[in-house]
Amino acid sequence: MYLNRVYIDPYSEPPSQLRVVFDDIDFLMLIDINDDKTWPYRVEASEFERLGLEEIPDPVILITPEPNSKSEKARDRAFQTLLPLLDDYTELFDKRSRNKRIKALLDSVGGSRLYITRQLRRYWQRGMTPDALTPNYKNCGAPGKERRNTTSKLGRKRTITSGEGTVITDEIAEIFRLAIESFYLIRDDIFLSKARIKAIGLIKSRHPEVSSENLPTMRQFRYFFEKNYSKPDVVKARTSSIEYEKDIAPLKSTSVANNFGPGARYEIDATIADIYLISELDPNRIIGRPIIYKVKDVFSRMTVGLYVGLENPSWATASVALANAFCDKVEYCRRYGIEISYDDWPSVGTPATITADRGELLGKHGDILVNRFGITLSNTRAYRGNDKGVVEKSFDMMHVDILPYVQGKVEPLNGKKKAGKRNELSANLTLFDFTKMVIISEINRNTTVPLEKYDFEFDMPTDLPPIPVRLWHWGISNRTGVLREVDQKLTAINLLPHGRATVSTLGICFKGLYYTCSEAVSLGWFHKNKASKRPKSITVAYNTLDTNILYVRPDRQFDSVWVCSLQSRSRRYQDMSLIEAMTIQKESKGTIAKAKQEADYKAPDVQGELEKIALLGKNRQKNADLTNDSQRLKGIRDNRQGEKELERQKDRDSDKKQSSKGKRATVTPIHSENSSDQGFDFPDLDDF
Repeated sequence: MYLNRVYIDPYSEPPSQLRVVFDDIDFLMLIDINDDKTWPYRVEASEFERLGLEEIPDPVILITPEPNSKSEKARDRAFQTLLPLLDDYTELFDKRSRNKRIKALLDSVGGSRLYITRQLRRYWQRGMTPDALTPNYKNCGAPGKERRNTTSKLGRKRTITSGEGTVITDEIAEIFRLAIESFYLIRDDIFLSKARIKAIGLIKSRHPEVSSENLPTMRQFRYFFEKNYSKPDVVKARTSSIEYEKDIAPLKSTSVANNFGPGARYEIDATIADIYLISELDPNRIIGRPIIYKVKDVFSRMTVGLYVGLENPSWATASVALANAFCDKVEYCRRYGIEISYDDWPSVGTPATITADRGELLGKHGDILVNRFGITLSNTRAYRGNDKGVVEKSFDMMHVDILPYVQGKVEPLNGKKKAGKRNELSANLTLFDFTKMVIISEINRNTTVPLEKYDFEFDMPTDLPPIPVRLWHWGISNRTGVLREVDQKLTAINLLPHGRATVSTLGICFKGLYYTCSEAVSLGWFHKNKASKRPKSITVAYNTLDTNILYVRPDRQFDSVWVCSLQSRSRRYQDMSLIEAMTIQKESKGTIAKAKQEADYKAPDVQGELEKIALLGKNRQKNADLTNDSQRLKGIRDNRQGEKELERQKDRDSDKKQSSKGKRATVTPIHSENSSDQGFDFPDLDDF
């Protein structure tokens, strides 16, 4: 009942700590655990209870030695030495019997009496187990204390280098710290050996008389560094705070831990794909690398929205991905020749929270998400891509799926050129082809590929595989329920990027493309009559992937939309993306500008010829003998008729000359019997 318990005796001075080493019905055997000369003494059980000593936690912390260590060998030796004495345990409490048994043990095994008595006392004082005999080697020497008051160098002596070396005094230690903390720890491109050189320079500046034999060695400097600076602290000091928190600091939780179910939080981000594409209109044109936007559900890891195009990351492209995330994906996949069912991609509706980079969801478009759909917007910290770890990692997985099968992929900076050619030249996929590959990859990962290291909640069944679509269905049924659905068409239009278009008699002009709609026609916006009223500019919503449709927003209401179609005057840009249309416009403007340059270059020559002809007429007028003005004005009609006859005669003479140069063809008359000569003179234009 009391065996091996420790009590404090408040009646002694100072208060002693007593351990019960034997427990009997009538008495107890106690020993002071802090006295290195004491032995167990007897206390009656009734007296022990009367004293009312306070039990305390065992102050002795036993250490189990490492296997095959020096401590283990010392422990085993001590225990094996005491083992014969422990056979009749109670006899050891009597001094005479104890001495007799110790003497008998010494006669049989030899050794020192002091060693046996010390180990027996340690056995009782430290808990009466084999580990109680483990030596406290950790207390040897002066652990943690600097030895600066020495006159000779510590450590082993030199065997190759001449001299004895230097003693690491407080001054030398201060110089070491200065070189490490002000030079090595603040720069990640400095080696420790360079910091030692900096320390040697400081020592020489303070003690110019120091010899080369008395400089600190690299071993001394490294020992000081490793002893006083822990590796985690060194890594943290030599790394920027942003990089440390993002790439090095230990993880404190997971993404799923803070998201209850599907739709609790979506993450959206963009990247530049590691592949070059070619134009659908001209395979000879390389159009660069596409932009990919992804929207990921954090709970299920499902890709719920996509955008693949050439527009730079912005709200204009992010809105297309968000509209895709909120709406049904069956029709979206069908446009690329992929047939799926609703259950293959069931993410339809708005989430509770969207996490994105700061710049993408600022402004009035972000207000639509908050005020119209009740979505909470969450922005990531600057330079902290790990705040969106789910969507960031998914881009790597997409490249793993697609890049092994394509040409024109981006190689590492130190990668070799294939066959001496640039990798861009081997590109053979169009934007349509690559988009289809991305969709197939995402559907496969959504419906087939199990997630690695997914952290399940405690209530998830064991037969639930970590496949995104299975996790989504389970979460919808057991956690969040069906997401709030929205009008897909109006939602997509309101999430599209907005801009300003001009109105003229030619139509609604946006980015150089002309559109028309029945509402604008009925209001007379395109009439040529100046009295008809039309606005100079209007707000429109546009889809960067489709030039065929434009949406006029007559007011700020969510459901106010006029659908406009592309006019025939802009038919050149039909069935293409906005970036392709703008590219063609840019190339056309370049062609026209070049033609204007050539025209401007030839214009002086034309001008010179015209001026020369005009001067010739002017000189002719000066040399002619002219009648008076009235006679000249009266003869205009007759002069015109005469000049006309003269011009006709010149044409007849010219035709005769041309026919005489060539061989005449044989003419076979159709009506040879009634043939007669007919005149084929030029008709008089006045007859008409």
